[in-house]
Amino acid sequence: MDHATPDSTLSVIVTGGASGIGAAVCRRVIEAGGSAAILDLNQEAAHTLARELGPRAVAAPGDVLDEAGLRATQERLAALLPAVNGLVNCAGIAQVPTAIEDYPVEAWARVVDSHLKGTYIACRVFGSAMAKRGRGAVVNVASVLSFRPGPVLAYGPAKAAVVNLTEALAVQWARRGLRVNSIAPGWTDTPFLKPKERQGERDMTPILNATPLGRLMQPSEIAEVVFFLLSPAASVITGATIPCDGGVIAGSGWAPYGGFPQAG
Repeated sequence: MDHATPDSTLSVIVTGGASGIGAAVCRRVIEAGGSAAILDLNQEAAHTLARELGPRAVAAPGDVLDEAGLRATQERLAALLPAVNGLVNCAGIAQVPTAIEDYPVEAWARVVDSHLKGTYIACRVFGSAMAKRGRGAVVNVASVLSFRPGPVLAYGPAKAAVVNLTEALAVQWARRGLRVNSIAPGWTDTPFLKPKERQGERDMTPILNATPLGRLMQPSEIAEVVFFLLSPAASVITGATIPCDGGVIAGSGWAPYGGFPQAG
């Protein structure tokens, strides 16, 4: 399906949908002629985006750690959207690199819960409903840190667990018409990253040097991969994790050999 092909049957719930990758996914779905529910803790941002995207976009409460709240949102959306056939789990909070000695269990749990428990609850509520109807696709957002550990001791393990959960649900729901996949983005130009760069809080050089493509990923680029996984074009793909990382995972073993080949 290309950008010019409308698909009014696509009806997608996006958690963490008001900014970054989530917002880009919502834009891509609307651009394709589908409908999008923008779930986010930041309701002001969610409503602003919904107004920007037009009548096929709906903002709704989106605390992914509140199962009862998500079920109430599900009931509300049933009256506002066509039958939901897509779920994209983008919600989660970031973590700065921290030594274990300086990282309280409570802070660790907040990050892990936002990514793993939140994905589990959203799948339990919205994914189960799609499986019951016998049609749909789920895309969970993992990370390159699902596969390569780093100094983010909550975020990385949580994202690794998201991959495991994705694979388990893919098998559980496969014969009920529901596909479940995940993506593993690399460093992406999101609202969390760019302000830190502008304020001088993060030197981007090591990030760019660790990325074979030599640049940040754009949310719109990640959204294209998500859209593909939601679409009939990915009808035989389930239980997979697609790197969207500019080559970070593939290039992680090159440093001892002098780094990546350069252009020229």
